[in-house]
Amino acid sequence: MSTKVTINRLATGVPGLDEVLGGGLPEFSFNLIAGPPGCGKTTLAHQMMFALATPERPALFFTVLGSSSNN
Repeated sequence: MSTKVTINRLATGVPGLDEVLGGGLPEFSFNLIAGPPGCGKTTLAHQMMFALATPERPALFFTVLGSSSNN
């Protein structure tokens, strides 16, 4: 006997991204946004936090500043 698991999805606040993700981010997931400098990673992360965070369901955002190893 197989049991279906339902994965709740949370809208990111970006309709096109939600469509690509099949309805949004999986609930209780850890997500990494990576890309080159200036491509909008921080803006996207802020938009998602504003769309998802509530007093009952807090969200966490942190950033890591990297440096080039080509010194």
